[in-house]
Amino acid sequence: MKLFYRNKFRILLLIMLLFSVKVNSQNSFSFLEELKLVENKFDVKFSYVISTIENIQLQEKISDISTLNEILEYINSKTFLIATKIDGRFISIAPKQDNIKICGFLLDKDAKPINNATIIVSGKFYGAISNDSGAFTLENLKISDNLEFRYLGYKSIIKNVNELISPISDCIKLTMIEEEFELNEVFIKNYITNSLSKLNDGTIQLNTQNFNILSGQVEPDLLQTSQILPGVESPNESISNINVRNGVSDQNIIYWDNIKMYNPTHFFGLISAINPYLTKNISIIKNGTSAKYNDGVSSTILLETDNNPQKKLNGGIGANFISYDGFVKVPVSDKLELKTSFRKSNNNWFNTPTYKSYFNKTFQNSAVGTNASSSDFSFYDVNVSLLYNLNAGNHLKVNYIKINNDLNYFESEGSNLADEIKQNSDAIGVTYNSKINSKTTIEISGYHTKYSLLSNNYQNNQQQLAIQENEVLENSLKTNLNYTFNDYLILEAGYQLNETGVLSRTNVNNPLYNRVQRSVMLNHSAFTEINFTNNLWYARVGVRFNYFGKINQTTTEPRINVSYSLNKNLNFNARFETKSQYTSQVIDYLDDFLGVETRRWVMADAQIPLIKSEQFSLGSTFKKNSFLMDLSLFHKNITGILISGQGFQNQIQNKRLDGEQKSTGLEVLLNQRNKKAEFWLSYTLSTSYLLFTQIAENYFPSNNDIRHSSTLGFNFHYNERLNTSVSGIIKSGKPFTSINKEQETTQNGNFTVVNYDALNNDRLKAYSRVDFSINYLFLKKQTFQSNLKFGILNVLNKQQVLDTYYIVDQNDASKATEINIKSLAFTPNLSLRFTF
Repeated sequence: MKLFYRNKFRILLLIMLLFSVKVNSQNSFSFLEELKLVENKFDVKFSYVISTIENIQLQEKISDISTLNEILEYINSKTFLIATKIDGRFISIAPKQDNIKICGFLLDKDAKPINNATIIVSGKFYGAISNDSGAFTLENLKISDNLEFRYLGYKSIIKNVNELISPISDCIKLTMIEEEFELNEVFIKNYITNSLSKLNDGTIQLNTQNFNILSGQVEPDLLQTSQILPGVESPNESISNINVRNGVSDQNIIYWDNIKMYNPTHFFGLISAINPYLTKNISIIKNGTSAKYNDGVSSTILLETDNNPQKKLNGGIGANFISYDGFVKVPVSDKLELKTSFRKSNNNWFNTPTYKSYFNKTFQNSAVGTNASSSDFSFYDVNVSLLYNLNAGNHLKVNYIKINNDLNYFESEGSNLADEIKQNSDAIGVTYNSKINSKTTIEISGYHTKYSLLSNNYQNNQQQLAIQENEVLENSLKTNLNYTFNDYLILEAGYQLNETGVLSRTNVNNPLYNRVQRSVMLNHSAFTEINFTNNLWYARVGVRFNYFGKINQTTTEPRINVSYSLNKNLNFNARFETKSQYTSQVIDYLDDFLGVETRRWVMADAQIPLIKSEQFSLGSTFKKNSFLMDLSLFHKNITGILISGQGFQNQIQNKRLDGEQKSTGLEVLLNQRNKKAEFWLSYTLSTSYLLFTQIAENYFPSNNDIRHSSTLGFNFHYNERLNTSVSGIIKSGKPFTSINKEQETTQNGNFTVVNYDALNNDRLKAYSRVDFSINYLFLKKQTFQSNLKFGILNVLNKQQVLDTYYIVDQNDASKATEINIKSLAFTPNLSLRFTF
């Protein structure tokens, strides 16, 4: 499928890649480069070990000093090096000592101490933690070592040992600067665990660099982690079916470094396909979204890679019972960094218990079934990121990602004809950031993303071939201008152009049948918002204007996000947003795409309405010492939803009628922590109702109407090497439509169909699950370390029903057969990882 603007978009991407700006003046100077200038200036030759001095940065240009003796005196007094004249021309440079001791204090911009900051020796995985007064000490350092200072919500600092010399005392003072999203700063650190934070605007952010352990997980699966938050559910245990505040999964928009992802999963939705070791943060926004983001009427999920180039080569390799992977970060130069990763399923070697459990869960009740020996399934993903810092105020980032899932299934033994299903995603994006002056910054970004789902299905003793295809192509160009009036007030404005094409195709060879549906939408958007903050208030008020070309509709979407701190312990917030989206997923038939991935993307047109939402929430947060309580009340109304997009498997599943959804709920989070342990309890009370006036006059419970949901978790840190995590989930059963017990089937013309009762008149039994993980750092050296993690999903091996539907009994047309979708069984997993 070709899009009208596709070639023009590629030209724009090329222009952005070739765009350059003037070189920024330096604040520090390479000692190695300065020595070369001194050699030329005074006709001398320095003798040194290059690894000793290659990382040293000076605060002034020694090549500008007038005499050679003054230069040598500067080196001897201002560095941890000693310069000695060998003869009239040759000068040796060596460390003054092998074991250097450094001490200092970490302070914020108000000169207040920063405690619990992490100081590590880059690339060597050891370091120190600042104490309550911000003090730190490190010993046994080399002159070539770099120290990295990290603290959540603040910019990392990287200093060479030589730079950490105080001219007035033995211990240097370092000031850490808050991240540039100053008006969206961290409000709560250690939200549930030390890797989670809550920002002033209500965004929940996971920092993968601080990620340690989570029950059931052996790798930091970014989308699985989101389910520990109140209001975030997956009724069928799949991350491709995550529901935020009762919305269906296609109402969540996922961005990976400003690139929209239509399917960032493997194993047809069971695990995330985004590599966590190249991703710095994952942010989940449930309400009060910034006006610069479109779509996602239920939530916005942001996955972001690191914008700071590494000084040292680092990477890692690992394997678990599902896949093996590797990543590397290569500092090509001081300004250019290349990051890449790969992951590949390992079932081509052997089928582990984890793989078998995932396979049975994914392919149950599909044409594939649970016989792994008659199928060939594999997946892989590749990420490439290029970060180029033109100078201090201009940065360019290029990202590419490829996600592949491939299944071949042989219906009969010895057959050469295989059913197959392929699910792929390819995307490339470019982001350019420029600091025009001290008050103004601009960001220009663009991306091209493609999602495709293709199946070949042989039927009628392999005499008939049915081909089904669903494809989404999207191009986007976005500009964002940011102007800072003062420390309290920031204005943001921008424009976005999206071009989206959706293709659905069905082809049958015998008898000949071909159906092709193509739709292309141009979406023009303009947005503006004002951000205000001080010691008591945080406020963000904005509006987004949309024009949808294909359907000739406009929307005006106000966004309001306000919080007020009554004192240092108690905070209140109110958030309101209206949003819209023009793409959604539907299910035409339950056996589409082999019954594995039955959902296909469609676009708003004359028959399919634009989806619109309004959401309002009130909340309060109380925090004192190590205790946290977070409450939120919400009400959400969504219009333009399709019956076929709600996952019904009953008498209305094939209807293309539209209606509305109303959801109301209460979210509660309690968290208590100390130096050794973290305890949390999350609880959600909610109701969700649907109304389709063409088939019923009254509201009825939606498929996501899970009234009560609670998670209880406990993490314990025995020491720096050993950690454990255990959690339990219990929630109400989801609604389903039962059959009429007196007459299980009925005639509909020439067809016998199941005789269902009232819509969603019954509920499944309550769902519960216990998960466990343990993490052991068994190898810890200066240049590398190794972790062994073991996790179990469903420790108690409870076989539970996630959904129920009925089909006409093949042997007795007067009876209906009950079909149950079952939960994941007892699933152990083991991970071994080496990082350097």
